[in-house]
Amino acid sequence: MATMKQNTPRSRKVSIRGKSRSTEKASPAQSNRAGRPASPLITRDAAAEAALTIVDEKGLDALSLQAVAQKLGVRAPSLYYHFRDKEELLVKVSRLLLKKISSERDTWSDDWEARTKELALATYRVTMRHPNAAPIALRFFPRAVVQPAYERTLASCPYKPEHHIVVLEAIERFTFGYTIFAAAAASLHTPATPTPDPETYPFLAQALKVAPGSDEEIFTEALQVILDGLRVRYGKG
Repeated sequence: MATMKQNTPRSRKVSIRGKSRSTEKASPAQSNRAGRPASPLITRDAAAEAALTIVDEKGLDALSLQAVAQKLGVRAPSLYYHFRDKEELLVKVSRLLLKKISSERDTWSDDWEARTKELALATYRVTMRHPNAAPIALRFFPRAVVQPAYERTLASCPYKPEHHIVVLEAIERFTFGYTIFAAAAASLHTPATPTPDPETYPFLAQALKVAPGSDEEIFTEALQVILDGLRVRYGKG
């Protein structure tokens, strides 16, 4: 009996402790400290957005994995789980720019020429919103990624197949060439064409004076000239 009297309190004490431990819950903050965070601190998309913001604000030279990590509030080594190096991050940024172009409009025209102008203008506008990032688009242009877009463009192209590559190259190279050149000037805060001395360059000065009012208007008109030229040269299918 003495033994039972001694063991019973200890048994209850253990039981009480066990119940206390089983019913005790850690706070969310304690749970996060003890294990992984409830949601990932880094995603490839978030890192690309952070990188683009840095380039927009400080220029391409300011971009580094350390700067992106600081922007995201994490340590730089964490980025290596998502990107092998800075170049892989830049590839992702170039794809982000293309994504922004594709989402520039809610809907796109069914007519081939109208849609071509819409896409070109979307490219111009997105690039001019991120002029410091233009060299990224030029160097890391993901041609493999845009092949589906090429396919859709050619599926409704009104010209014969033997003219398709010329049509693609003419429109694409004009669009990106013009926008990247304009973006480079914008990133340096200089006009694309410096104001000429009218006495030395009277024809150039006059041309600039009577030209359309904005770079975007000049871009749109120049693109229309190309489209008109394709129509005259190749006719309809």
